Amino acid sequence: MDYVALKNEILTDPKTIGYAGKSDSEIANLLNDIPASNTLIYRGVIDAYEVVNNTVPSEFTALTTTEQNRYIAITGTGKVDTSNANVRAAFAQMFSSGSATRTALLSMSQRSAYRWEELGLSNAPTHMDVAIALRG
Repeated sequence: MDYVALKNEILTDPKTIGYAGKSDSEIANLLNDIPASNTLIYRGVIDAYEVVNNTVPSEFTALTTTEQNRYIAITGTGKVDTSNANVRAAFAQMFSSGSATRTALLSMSQRSAYRWEELGLSNAPTHMDVAIALRG
């Protein structure tokens, strides 16, 4: 845990989250909430069924045999790493621009970041981390 960065965040409150006057537990909860800014980050490894569930069947059957095989190879592993640029590029190349599947697959690869992730902290801070950052 980067306690210097955590302390700086709490004391300066650059996004006016409202840490002042809060208990250590309340501050930790605020850091672990999704911020209003909605910074997006890649989700990382997800279950392949999420990809399949977001694929329009008619758009899959419209793919060339080569692209269908690539799709099957990616989803056939059981897990898909949405943080991998090659995977996202493959989805973007497989499905035409503006297609429902392409839009769904590219958007599902991201999620809103927590404030601690925006700060680059290694993990979600606990009330103990807040106490250490503020009082040593």
